[in-house]
Amino acid sequence: MSRRIAKVGLLAITAIAALAATSPAAAQGNCTRDTLQDVANRYVKAQQQGSIFTLPVGEWVDYRENYGLVSTTTGVIGQPSDFAWHVDLVDTGNCRVFVQGMILKPKPYIVGTRLAWSFNGLGQIGSVVTQPGNPQFDAQKAVDTAGKEDWGVIPEGRRDTRDALMSAAKGYLASSGPQLSSPEFTVDETKGAVAVTGHVGGDDGPAAAEVLRIEGGKVRYAHSMITK
Repeated sequence: MSRRIAKVGLLAITAIAALAATSPAAAQGNCTRDTLQDVANRYVKAQQQGSIFTLPVGEWVDYRENYGLVSTTTGVIGQPSDFAWHVDLVDTGNCRVFVQGMILKPKPYIVGTRLAWSFNGLGQIGSVVTQPGNPQFDAQKAVDTAGKEDWGVIPEGRRDTRDALMSAAKGYLASSGPQLSSPEFTVDETKGAVAVTGHVGGDDGPAAAEVLRIEGGKVRYAHSMITK
């Protein structure tokens, strides 16, 4: 095993320090939509090939599934799989990407992956991973349903503002969605899409994600992922 591979998947103090010092504003020079879209495209390819090295990772990367540190060789990212359906959110405001992907074979999974970008490349990758046995899990049904939905780019004159999207997402979670502790938001104004990740019922609760399509201030589609 090479020195580089041995490092990947381990939590590095130096990487955390670098990421803590790099705010989205500071990273803006490399935080263009084209750059982040390339990250999203590479993530899809990385999953297809089962190799994290398809991504522009730094020498150290903190890779987690359901908030737990996982080796990139044994986690879902290390299992070559095509997404039967996926949607990517590009958030230039927070310098991050979120991809929800649905896998049917060789083993069914639904994953929601947040990738944080900095000058050093990708230092943090976190996935909510659901699979058979998790609440309401049905990958085939999810693919069939999502395939009939429109997650395309919304014409500029019809787009909700970032604040409006956040407000609609928070309102949905408060009344219809799971109550998430310490939620983190990824917002893509061009698609009217918001991804929210967190824990259900407290910081020690099951990992969960909600992916929402919002148009005219109202939630049109909602994809829920809960791990237990």
